[in-house]
Amino acid sequence: MANTVFQYSSDEFTLCTPPWDDKKQWNLSKFDQMLQSKWTQAMEGGHFRYTLDHVVTRVIPGKRHYVSQLNVKRGVERRKPQVIDSVNQQFNPDIFNFTKIKPSEVLFELCPTHWGQRSNGVKDVISNGAKEDEEQARERNLVIINISPLEFCNALLVPDVDGCTNQVITPKLLRLAIEMMLLSSHPGFRIGFNSLCAYASVNHQHVHAYYCNYEFYIEHAKVKEVHDGMYELVDTPARGFAFQLDELPMETLIRRIYEITEYFQRQNIAHNLMLVRGPRFGEDRTSKNRTIRLNLWPRRPVYGAKNEDIFNIAVAELGGHLPIKVTKGFENITEEEIDGNLQEASLSQEQFEEIKCALINLETQQT
Repeated sequence: MANTVFQYSSDEFTLCTPPWDDKKQWNLSKFDQMLQSKWTQAMEGGHFRYTLDHVVTRVIPGKRHYVSQLNVKRGVERRKPQVIDSVNQQFNPDIFNFTKIKPSEVLFELCPTHWGQRSNGVKDVISNGAKEDEEQARERNLVIINISPLEFCNALLVPDVDGCTNQVITPKLLRLAIEMMLLSSHPGFRIGFNSLCAYASVNHQHVHAYYCNYEFYIEHAKVKEVHDGMYELVDTPARGFAFQLDELPMETLIRRIYEITEYFQRQNIAHNLMLVRGPRFGEDRTSKNRTIRLNLWPRRPVYGAKNEDIFNIAVAELGGHLPIKVTKGFENITEEEIDGNLQEASLSQEQFEEIKCALINLETQQT
């Protein structure tokens, strides 16, 4: 059975969402309606390992207002994470990957109509002297359910699923992720990427997407510019970089983030990337001048399978959203403890400064 295809163009992008303090009802975009409808149907159809009825939310007192959510079933009932030993570990077709999912786990295909034929999911393939049938050759950018969801509409975007790319950031992944953000008009829609050795569970290229009706501190975290549109997060426990969509043309932004993460891959540096809506850099969190912020953290690597701590430091946690697996930890954890855990995952100041200098030199050489 053919998948539902969500075709879109740049005319459907929402460039600015309202601030959190705007109490009016948010209008859902056509994309939001499709995602929420298909995801809810899958939940009602019993295609997940558990429902979210048991999830409890607690905003931790303190200046960062960490959003903690007790989700015991995710810690117990999720698919066993793969053992990861390298940021550059190659794709293994013999173990679980997203070509092996059930048809019922596919929500729809994401198909941009404004990219042009070569970029619009159609491979230019010649076979036996003739072009393959277009339907066969079309790349499938799947939006699938996360069968162990952490929040409402937790889905995975898998670019060109049949291409079987390992878990790395590529220009196409970045463009699809940014455009997926722009298709949503909800301020609580987030997208995150975990590299290998940064708590990616499956070595098949993908990003997480989900809604959470709480503001995250990373959406309005202070930054300082370090080089021509590249910023450094300040006053955050984990050291990282930040970019904003409005400041650079999309293609330039994609190129710069790709070049940085490609450097991370060459140097075997684990990393996480989170896309959120927030005020333009330098403006108050209540500002109506909103943009997409892209937060990028090089971090200490984690080898092997995921551990059984109260929570793991992956992309959601770095952004201020903590899915917690243990009731006692959920009830007692403080902002100071969370800050300490995030600092432990972060690179040292010396390591971060070395990477920052290397990235500035890399950018200078290419301009």
